[in-house]
Amino acid sequence: MRSTSFGSSVDADICKWVCEQIEVRQKQLENRHKHKVPEWRRIASGKPLEENKSFPWENCSNLVHPIVGESSDELAARVLELVWAISPIIRYAYLTKTKDQAEAHRNTMKARLLQQFIDYVAYEPSELDLYRVENLWFHDSADIGTAWVCVAPEKRVEAIYVGYDSDSKSARFAEDGKSTLYEGPKVLNLRDEDVGYDPDANTPEDSVIMYRHCSLSRRDLQERVFKGHYKKSEVEKILNKPDRYGPGEVRKRENAKKGIAANEDRILAEWDIFECYFYWYVGKRKYRLIAWFHKDTKTMLNQVFNFIPENQIPIVRTRLTLGESGMNGRGFADIGSYFQDEISTAKNMRNDATLMMMLGINTISPQNRNIDKNMKIFPGVALPMNKDEFMHHNVGSADAGQLSMANEQAMIQQARERLGVGPPVGGAGAGTANKKGQFGSMGTMAVLQESNSRNNHRTSDFRHSHVKLLGLVTGMYGAMGLGGKGSLFGLDDKLLDEALSDFLERKVRNPIRAATASANREVTKQNELLLNQALDGYVKAMSSAIQATQNEQLPAFYKKWLKEQTLGKMHLFQQIVLDFQLSDSPEEFVPNIEFPEEKQNAAPQAQRPQQQQPPAGLAQVAELIRQRTSGAVPGGAPRLPATGGGPDTPPGGVGA
Repeated sequence: MRSTSFGSSVDADICKWVCEQIEVRQKQLENRHKHKVPEWRRIASGKPLEENKSFPWENCSNLVHPIVGESSDELAARVLELVWAISPIIRYAYLTKTKDQAEAHRNTMKARLLQQFIDYVAYEPSELDLYRVENLWFHDSADIGTAWVCVAPEKRVEAIYVGYDSDSKSARFAEDGKSTLYEGPKVLNLRDEDVGYDPDANTPEDSVIMYRHCSLSRRDLQERVFKGHYKKSEVEKILNKPDRYGPGEVRKRENAKKGIAANEDRILAEWDIFECYFYWYVGKRKYRLIAWFHKDTKTMLNQVFNFIPENQIPIVRTRLTLGESGMNGRGFADIGSYFQDEISTAKNMRNDATLMMMLGINTISPQNRNIDKNMKIFPGVALPMNKDEFMHHNVGSADAGQLSMANEQAMIQQARERLGVGPPVGGAGAGTANKKGQFGSMGTMAVLQESNSRNNHRTSDFRHSHVKLLGLVTGMYGAMGLGGKGSLFGLDDKLLDEALSDFLERKVRNPIRAATASANREVTKQNELLLNQALDGYVKAMSSAIQATQNEQLPAFYKKWLKEQTLGKMHLFQQIVLDFQLSDSPEEFVPNIEFPEEKQNAAPQAQRPQQQQPPAGLAQVAELIRQRTSGAVPGGAPRLPATGGGPDTPPGGVGA
């Protein structure tokens, strides 16, 4: 990181602007962060609004049907299964045109190597641990509509004790007391309450400022000073002015639910630091900056140039679109809150009615002095009373319970239709070939038609965010370097470094696609088997055509036609390889056919042998024949001869 200094006046303007932006955004999002989001989380968790209900009687039925939580869990489970059950979890494609088959194969090898590496580090708990991160990420997004993660560079260097040296009477540590435990990007889950932005912007990149709120302890501040992230002189200004001596209001409520006491003590002091991402014009140049700001004391702890590749904002959002504009989506807790209340009310009414019908109403004579005022009635009880002093009254009808159950099922179905979480995806076969070898894709079309649903629309929102997150992580690995991590997973470090460099140079990208049949690995394997048979037929046909073009006895026009047909079929099969998504460089499997240039068989005009002229006598004879036997000469109009000719013709012609 490189600290910035544009002069005292410019730095003061930046500090004032950042402070004003934070205050304005906090006011804009106050209602959402303090009231809406906590209420949505309560709805998604299925907790009742009141701990105990008092109507229609004390401790009556107080159940909540968790239709919102069920839908959120089901949607998140489908996305996680779609992303993580298929290896690799991300796909890379080279966008550059290759010169030959060798270069195409090398690009494919680098793309596959990069896929393997990201697949390993994403699963590894000591590396990215993305399954845990995305599990929380997708659940929060389904519940409240919007969720955030941050990709932050991290380097952990600690002394590792490896033994005791008896000669020097001292402890031995790895690498002279320093060892890098981890170096690379780390993905952090962010709470919605800790992220600030312009709510009217459509994307984080469109917001004039993005910030995340960090609650840091004294040790956290001191560690950041030690690593050089914060300026020591600025941190010393705020050490004696903590924002509070314990967790904030949101964390107090969460700790109370977990049974953790919300104590306040000097050692629990916390400082609210805002990590801000914004741009600033100095002269005629636009800079992307990252700043760490303490709002209470208006202190800028540090301000650096954006070191993220391509000036990206390392805060990634996923949200349910549902036709909503702006920064925030609309989650299931907001959409299904009224449905959940209606279903829960029907369920509680049915339970209360069933209890009332089972117990009914009992009356006793108030003049019976043997009855204690605290008398309790239970099955099998003996009551000291005379005849007709105790009466039991049945209440309601038994049919009411069945009617309520049917009504409740209709409500649940209506809620599921609105939330767009239908039944699990039905399986269907891929393209198949009949006995004649003809290929049919009706099975694949069935899978694609299954994807035309609101459920797959929701799934696509998450998949786009997943691809964007891994694209940012890949860029961070390319900028920070691997440090030999590839060899730890049995990969070629040199080739992996080339792939990461190509990614930074935008030669390779992450294609973003929605959930289609191509995501099913079983479908892909069937297609590859079919493609293998087609490739064998293509090779045989091309071999025969190429051999035919080398036959000198064939006419020139026929040889030319064969060559053009061969090149056309080559381009067709390369397109088939692309359509089957076997490779983004089809030349790797279908090499280009290059015919040699044709040699000039005709000799130059000066070296041509002179054509032999017929003898003069023969020419005269031919001319005489043309005159005597035909009234037409080459190129002339046909006509009858002047005389019939022949030995029987008298001199002077016919009829002379």
